[in-house]
Amino acid sequence: MTYTQLPTPKAEVSTQRLLKGETLFYQGDHTAAIFIVITGRIRLLRHLADGNAIPLYFANDGETFSEAALFSDVYHCDAIAEKNTEIEIHPKKALLDAFAVNPDLAMTFMAHLARQVINLRSRLEIRNIRSAEERVIQFLKLEISDPGNSITFASPLKDIAASIGLSHEAFYRVLSTLEREGKIVREGRKIGLVG
Repeated sequence: MTYTQLPTPKAEVSTQRLLKGETLFYQGDHTAAIFIVITGRIRLLRHLADGNAIPLYFANDGETFSEAALFSDVYHCDAIAEKNTEIEIHPKKALLDAFAVNPDLAMTFMAHLARQVINLRSRLEIRNIRSAEERVIQFLKLEISDPGNSITFASPLKDIAASIGLSHEAFYRVLSTLEREGKIVREGRKIGLVG
């Protein structure tokens, strides 16, 4: 979700370049800032107690990430550059101070966070659908508002698969089946619903 208008004073904002595979922060590190992707892509990955790791989110150009850091002492996941990436760094104290003196911007940011919660809840509901085909159809209906329309995903399709709890192989098989049945049209990352 794109949100590029943070009210952090310009003097407090800095940028950083990350090489592909470089980690910005680790789960458990003390929080210092929230971030905006200027160009590139950041993968947020949470490590579970059983040793597994799950992808939480992929932040692309113009998207914020680690917003929970504003009200947490530690980061709850790792942030890893999926490709060479440039980020904008907004120190949390400077940002919270800016929100305190400008409640309208704070409200706008809260609305952005509320939209993220709605999106997350929708994704969780989709992950609970047992049928892989129905899961993919419901996901596409959520992303594409009108039948006959299409969407071009910024993320690789294997990342979309992970976000809805499918292996990329299962996701590609379902897409092929749906395309063969005439329920979708597909060209690379561009997918359209038919009827």
